[in-house]
Amino acid sequence: MDLTEFLGEFQLEAGEKLDLMASQLLRLERDVTNPLPVRELFLAAHTIKGGAAMLRLTDVQVLAHAVEDLLSSFRDEERALDQPTADLLFQSIDRLRALIATASGDSMGAESDPRVNGFAAQVRANARSRPRVVADAATRQPRALLVDDSATVRELQRMLLEDAGFEVEACDDGQVALARALDDTFDVVVSGLNNAGLSGFDLCSALRANPAYHNVAIILASADPDPDLARRASDCGARALVRKGTLHDEQLSQALAEISSARAA
Repeated sequence: MDLTEFLGEFQLEAGEKLDLMASQLLRLERDVTNPLPVRELFLAAHTIKGGAAMLRLTDVQVLAHAVEDLLSSFRDEERALDQPTADLLFQSIDRLRALIATASGDSMGAESDPRVNGFAAQVRANARSRPRVVADAATRQPRALLVDDSATVRELQRMLLEDAGFEVEACDDGQVALARALDDTFDVVVSGLNNAGLSGFDLCSALRANPAYHNVAIILASADPDPDLARRASDCGARALVRKGTLHDEQLSQALAEISSARAA
């Protein structure tokens, strides 16, 4: 069966569903306690995901599935919509609209775009957001999550963090690090840029999309002095881009000292 003949019909229907999602999201913003817009949003995302799966439009399916997961967290767990999540949903609608409008026969069965995967990870991170209550936050040892693809770099940075008084959990995969960050509480996240799973930029963006990590220090590390990397680090919400693999980086040491001082205050 030639599925391309169904593409135009899908694009038309999906466009109507996205218009519906935008209007229902505005409605939900006006009354965050109303469950009806959440139901309409979820059903629209589910319909788009199903149509994309049938046509093998991988990017659309991946992002629609992430949006569906986020909306499920409101439908099933009675979360209240906050402004960062509303902004993320509006961005998701815009991205889905662009992906669907540009879909063609060549899009069917194509591998997913890493940029779409990175944004979908942000959406899923928000979906997994949970309130955190740490009764002994002022007295417990501060905790650091460390992720880098190099075992040598991890050991160097572990030494620096432990010398600064942090309990350190380390891994080499950005997706694993994201899951750990969402399941537990950390006071600082230090990440290389070229991790497996999720890059440092995508990990930082995904964490910033989670309300629990709006104010947590996220520090990226790179051996490349390219100024554009520092700009990208700032754009995704990192506190700093530090020199990778050194025990004497002034920015990293200063950030760790600030965290310790803030906890002691």
